Amino acid sequence: MKRMLTVLFVTALLVAGCASAPATVDTDLSTGLQAGVVEVAEAAAAGDYEAGLAQLDELQNALDAAIADGALTASKAASIQAAIDAVRADLTDLATPEPEPDPEPTVEPEKPGKGNEPKPGKPEKPGKGNKDN
Repeated sequence: MKRMLTVLFVTALLVAGCASAPATVDTDLSTGLQAGVVEVAEAAAAGDYEAGLAQLDELQNALDAAIADGALTASKAASIQAAIDAVRADLTDLATPEPEPDPEPTVEPEKPGKGNEPKPGKPEKPGKGNKDN
């Protein structure tokens, strides 16, 4: 649950970062990045981590294209990349099922009178065992 809150928090920061983009950032780019972030957040909130990762891949592609076009400042691109990386790490952890714990081995207590020990209260009978003839 803590990871889920982290994913949603970082996603919210990413949305806020895209929304507060300077006026020099293309409005379509900002809107597209925001829409991508919202889709990631919605998939994560619904517990569909695989879909969230797929949406995150699309968001990464959009960011890479924006960087290549020079549509973002280096600091803005680095900020968005850091948020994408953090969300990806959390979603990957959430998408990986936790291993089932190993069942504790059951140890049965030893029952008295079993095994090779003579039974209590019964002496050994003479003449039994090894005979020296």
